[in-house]
Amino acid sequence: MNEDEVEIRELLAAYALSLDGGDIDQCVRLFTADAEFLVYGRTFAGHGGIGKMFRDAPRGLHLTGVSRIEVRGDAATALSQVLFVRTDSLQLRPALYDDELVREDGRWRFRRRRCRFVTSHGLSDSPEVPLS
Repeated sequence: MNEDEVEIRELLAAYALSLDGGDIDQCVRLFTADAEFLVYGRTFAGHGGIGKMFRDAPRGLHLTGVSRIEVRGDAATALSQVLFVRTDSLQLRPALYDDELVREDGRWRFRRRRCRFVTSHGLSDSPEVPLS
């Protein structure tokens, strides 16, 4: 594993740990100023939009799985598994993060992050509704 891959894996871990620890501001700083976050069929743009989305989202735990990372100079892509556990209901939401990353000021940052949920019908912009 090369140095860029190690740094990107650290970025992926920092995202989950800062978000789950309630440090929204730290998590937002992992994104470029013009970043986009796509989830639930919506696009949240820039630090303001992404921060508001994090503050409004349900709390939980992001259990990260394997990641496939491809680096091309100062740009990279990553495809990663995550299992989100909601704290209020303990509902499980398996998902994939599809990331576009850039090296900015010597550090890797998210330029675009898309979350797609793994459902019984395939990948979806929304999680599966649990059966009652």
